Amino acid sequence: MSPRALRGLLAAATLLLAALLVWYYMMGAPQYSLYRFALAIGAHDAAAAERFVDVDRVALAASDVIVGEYLRSNAKAAHAFEALGQAGARSAVAQAMKPLVTAQVRHEIRKMAETGGQGPGVLALPASMVVAFRELAVERKAAEAWVTYSDPRRGQTRFRMSQQPDRSWKITEFDPEWVLRHLKGGSAG
Repeated sequence: MSPRALRGLLAAATLLLAALLVWYYMMGAPQYSLYRFALAIGAHDAAAAERFVDVDRVALAASDVIVGEYLRSNAKAAHAFEALGQAGARSAVAQAMKPLVTAQVRHEIRKMAETGGQGPGVLALPASMVVAFRELAVERKAAEAWVTYSDPRRGQTRFRMSQQPDRSWKITEFDPEWVLRHLKGGSAG
C-alpha cells in the first residue's frame, strides 16, 4: 500500500473514531434524552415520551411540595401536624397524595402528546437537537443534572434529571417554585 493511500486510510479512520466519540457523548447527555422526549411528544406518542419521565419520583417530589405549601398557608393544619409529629405526618400525607399526582403527571404527558407539544401543555421543549444542546442550561453533577430553559410564552422551567443505567436520562423532579406556579395556575413553563 502506498504512503498516500495509508495516510488517507488513517485520516478516514480518525474521522470515523471522532464521529463515534461525538455520538457516544451525545447519546449520554441529558439534552439528547430531552430531544428524544420532544420527538415522542411531536409524534403524539405518550408511551415513548413517558420513558423519559420517572413519573413516580416526579409525583412524590411534587406531592411533598404541595403538602409543604398547604402547611405554610394553613396555620391550623400546621399546628395539627406538629401535634402528630410533623415529619412523619407530612410524609404520610405526601405518600397518600402521590397516586393523585401520579395520575395528573401521566395525564399531562398524554395531553402534551395529543397536541404534539403545541397546546397549552405543562412543558415545552426544543424539538431540534441543535436547539436542545444550545438553549438548555445543564448543571451536571455525576448522574444528576438540573436543566433550566426559558420559553418566551411560558416562562422559565427548571427540573432535575437522573441518568439511567443505559446512559439515557429521565426527568425526576421539577423545581418547587415551578410546581407552585403550575399549581396556582401561573406561567408553568
